[in-house]
Amino acid sequence: MKQPHYDIIMAGGGAASRIVLYFLQQQSSFAEQKILLIEGENKISEKTWCFWNKNNHPFEHLIAHSWDALEFRSENFSKTECITPYRYSCIKGRDFDAFFNEDFFPQHPNVSVLTGTITSTTQTAGKWTVHTTDATYTCDLLFSNMAEPLKDNTLYQHFQGWFIEYDAPVFDPGKAVLMDFTAQHKTDFCFFYVLPFSGTKALVECTFYSSRIFNSAIYQSEIETYLQKHYGNAFRIVSKEQGAIPLHSNAFPAPSQDNLIKIGQSAGMIKPSTGYAFQRMVEDAALIAASLHAEQQQRRSRPARFLFYDRLLLHIIREEPLRATHIFQQLFCKSRIQDILTFLDENSGLADEVKIFSGLPWWPFLKRIKLLS
Repeated sequence: MKQPHYDIIMAGGGAASRIVLYFLQQQSSFAEQKILLIEGENKISEKTWCFWNKNNHPFEHLIAHSWDALEFRSENFSKTECITPYRYSCIKGRDFDAFFNEDFFPQHPNVSVLTGTITSTTQTAGKWTVHTTDATYTCDLLFSNMAEPLKDNTLYQHFQGWFIEYDAPVFDPGKAVLMDFTAQHKTDFCFFYVLPFSGTKALVECTFYSSRIFNSAIYQSEIETYLQKHYGNAFRIVSKEQGAIPLHSNAFPAPSQDNLIKIGQSAGMIKPSTGYAFQRMVEDAALIAASLHAEQQQRRSRPARFLFYDRLLLHIIREEPLRATHIFQQLFCKSRIQDILTFLDENSGLADEVKIFSGLPWWPFLKRIKLLS
């Protein structure tokens, strides 16, 4: 039986594949391409994607809320700063999925969406073959959003967030709480995150970094204690989100080769030290689409020193989580939040980074440089 053939197959769904499709459809040749998206069960996502940017965003129409000011909290100090020219924004997973399912895919009948489990991919004579549990498909170009294998001791950023509502205003919708370390933990690196959508509605999230994913009851206890301390206990839970993001500190293989383009996690688009990925995937997808037919393909790149910075910080978080908490407190105490965002974007210069590092305790980093070199 002849195998169905496509110009492009997107192996693995999720945000990365959809973002690439969004930018591909802006190219004049898109409508002529026969494209297949193969993904697992298409459940409506409860995730929330957050990012910061300077200009109008390609997904501006999906942004649920934006903030021009960010707050940092710790037991020793707190600060709120305007982050202009940046703004901090969030997109709700439900809105993102609804846009593609109800708007994008119906408008582009050349894109077929298949629910299935991919078992393997093989290449022969320049063509790719994608095997699923039910059928086999071939293509000229394969985009892979399939997760890389994880090590047993992989460090995760794992979290649970509650969308809550109060009867009376308790939040300041003009600012988001980027990190709150006021909840003291004896053994874990943990902080809270508060995104107010109005005076009465917000997403409150508890985040841990560890190799072990916790039982749901642990997050519940932490969030209840936090809410009672800061905002009172007269709230209603509208919905919840929970997840675990693998924080790879190793370099990934070349993302593009032999008509294969790796995207998303498998292309290293998750920032290892923070778990932020959405804006990185957007920037990468825009470059891929614009240069798809060019002789030299463009990708979002990162100077090698930033991978080294991430490895250093993750090693400290894993081995000395309480010291890592102190480092973050010093970072926000000594540096402007705007400068920290530029650094996390990997757009800072060496002089800027020297200034940032000069305000941090040097010994935890120095004693690990030789180990990680």
